[in-house]
Amino acid sequence: MDFIKWFWDNWYSNCFTLITVILSGIISLVISAVYYRKGNRNNLKMAVIHPLIRLLEEAYTRQNYKLLCEISKEYSVRYMSKNEVKKLTSLLSAYKEVSSYNDTYVSSDILFSYFEYTLKKNDIEVKPVPFEHEGEIIYYDYPPDLHYLSNDLERLLNKIEPEIEPDEFKDAVISLYENYCKKYYSSKKIKYFDDYTVKEVLKKSKIRQEWDGKFDNVKRAKEQFMNLKIVKDIVSE
Repeated sequence: MDFIKWFWDNWYSNCFTLITVILSGIISLVISAVYYRKGNRNNLKMAVIHPLIRLLEEAYTRQNYKLLCEISKEYSVRYMSKNEVKKLTSLLSAYKEVSSYNDTYVSSDILFSYFEYTLKKNDIEVKPVPFEHEGEIIYYDYPPDLHYLSNDLERLLNKIEPEIEPDEFKDAVISLYENYCKKYYSSKKIKYFDDYTVKEVLKKSKIRQEWDGKFDNVKRAKEQFMNLKIVKDIVSE
């Protein structure tokens, strides 16, 4: 009772003291929160953002993709904002699509596709081999060992540069086409690259366009990530 009486008798001064104490506590909490956030964001910059920027300056490779994934699992990633996490996720998804790119393999795939296209244009069925299950044909496929054509095309691409020796490369590809066509399909004389040049086939094929689209996607994702304030702050330092 004496405390209550004393408190009411000194109402103004006690209220002022109470408010001062409460405000001091709130200010202390705010300052602590600010420093806590700043410390966490600094850790985020050092453990995540810096390494990501460095890797994004290098070539797109499977190994670098694995490193990006490892970095994205760092503890400090939890201090990223929702927008930052969204941009990082988009970047990883787009990067994955191009991480396995191999120009020689893609070019051989394009040339194999052109071989298939030319055979069809000459009314040759490219998948004449039936596969049966319990006495019923379930699908048709390429002749056995035709996949070796892709391997031979890869070796040819590693041996002869199409841009440097276009005529020699063209003749070598046609020779492969003729050998495989005669062995697995027909002895019919077929003209190759009379509709498109080798350069046009390699540059304008649907396969190339799909890969170009993937690289456009990762370029956009990379630009969006690099435009994040936390990233730009580091780059400008």
